[in-house]
Amino acid sequence: MVQLIFCILAKAETKSMTNLIVKESSKTPYFRLNGNGHLSFGGISMPEDAASFYFDIIDWISDYYRKPNSTTFVQVGFSYLNSSSSSMILKIFLALKRLQETGKTKVICKWYYDVEDNDMREYIDLIIDHAGNIEFEVCPTPDVRDLKFDEQG
Repeated sequence: MVQLIFCILAKAETKSMTNLIVKESSKTPYFRLNGNGHLSFGGISMPEDAASFYFDIIDWISDYYRKPNSTTFVQVGFSYLNSSSSSMILKIFLALKRLQETGKTKVICKWYYDVEDNDMREYIDLIIDHAGNIEFEVCPTPDVRDLKFDEQG
């Protein structure tokens, strides 16, 4: 029985991380979360129930936490976040902050926003204040809706 348990545990540890792809809609953002450490998300986020929408995303990040890539690259580009979504995005970045604190990965984030969107810039600054150990590059762009990140992130 001990050998059987060991074999099951060894097999579970070698299992590779499954990617999570969530397609955007008129009210929800896209997410491309790759086990290779490339995470990208953005668009419009105003789901009817933000906690339910973001559940699988936060669950995936919890799984990634166990065996992250040595560097985690995050690309973000939101054109709109409602207040419940902004709370969920903060939770994601707090989880990434804690992950970096473990020393298992270095988190680097490139966050794009519409150059004229002062509210989004203030929100990004709030995220940076709460997740300051993450390396952030904030990138104003003429129209964040035109950005499409490649499959790598």
